[in-house]
Amino acid sequence: MNRAFLKPLALAFLLLMAAAGAWAQSGSGRDESIQRMIRVVLDSNPLLASQAALLRESEKLPAPRGGVALSGVSFSFSTSYYDPDTGAYRIYPAATLGASMSIADPARALNAFNLRKAREEARQGYLETRNKLVADLLGTVRELLRLAGHRQGLEKLKAYLQDYSDLIDKQVRAGAASSELTKLWDLKERLLGVEAEIEDVENQLGTMRLEAALRLAGDSWGELLELFSRLSG
Repeated sequence: MNRAFLKPLALAFLLLMAAAGAWAQSGSGRDESIQRMIRVVLDSNPLLASQAALLRESEKLPAPRGGVALSGVSFSFSTSYYDPDTGAYRIYPAATLGASMSIADPARALNAFNLRKAREEARQGYLETRNKLVADLLGTVRELLRLAGHRQGLEKLKAYLQDYSDLIDKQVRAGAASSELTKLWDLKERLLGVEAEIEDVENQLGTMRLEAALRLAGDSWGELLELFSRLSG
């Protein structure tokens, strides 16, 4: 195999090894950035703030107190008696009182149940919103890292193709066979295609970073956008 051809291959291999080492060393910093993103989203997302306010209000509602329910009362103030011997009515003063009381008031029990239900619904709504936001954020981070890795691979391919193209160009200028000239044009065309792919990936990254920052962080979208850019820049 041509030694001149081996040189760009070796260069590409060294670039890949260096990038892998740098990626491993940046792992802890990447995790710290992701934790900061989560904090920004949980502190700033307007929907989550609304759910948190609803949960706080439900917890402030007073619990119904126990009491005695008076369910029935009857009164009688006098009674009468008919004497068949004399044919007269006799009225005797009397007073009776009857009442039915219940310690457990059904209305209060229903109110207590509704209050517990409202609190639980508010808590579940808050937790569901929080979990969805974190899942959305992590999904966005995963896609940003994928695109950033793809862009990095394209940039390495571009560097390799550029070096190889320069080598073939020198051989053509030195009077190499016409087949080398064809190879040179093929390399140039491939370079243009790779550059277009890199530009497309850059556009995808920029759009995704901005859209996710606006969607997730509310008024703090600028801070989240900066963190996204550092992660996938």
